[in-house]
Amino acid sequence: MAETLNEQEQLIADLLEEAHALRMKYEEFSLYTESKVAEFVIARKTLTEERDRAVHHRGLAEMDLEVLRRRQEQLHEQLVKAVRQRDRARERVTALEASRAVRFAVRLRKLLRR
Repeated sequence: MAETLNEQEQLIADLLEEAHALRMKYEEFSLYTESKVAEFVIARKTLTEERDRAVHHRGLAEMDLEVLRRRQEQLHEQLVKAVRQRDRARERVTALEASRAVRFAVRLRKLLRR
């Protein structure tokens, strides 16, 4: 019986450790995607300002404006993908934390501590 409790304790500890490790990986990934989103937003703002200045001063040819527009669209697509990826990662972590196994492990650990 004591051996079974020790095995259960170890299994619970392993589950909680794995959940924590996944949470930390998610945090790292989230910080990475947030920094990329910020980079894309800054780049898009810069390109928009360049385009607006060019249009205002009529210093660039129409072809140059089209290149800037295409680059801005590419950056926007990358931004959308990064945000979508971040949101998927958040959903996965939420699902993991709400999973039966993790809730069961937490409850079992509370019961075994008594």
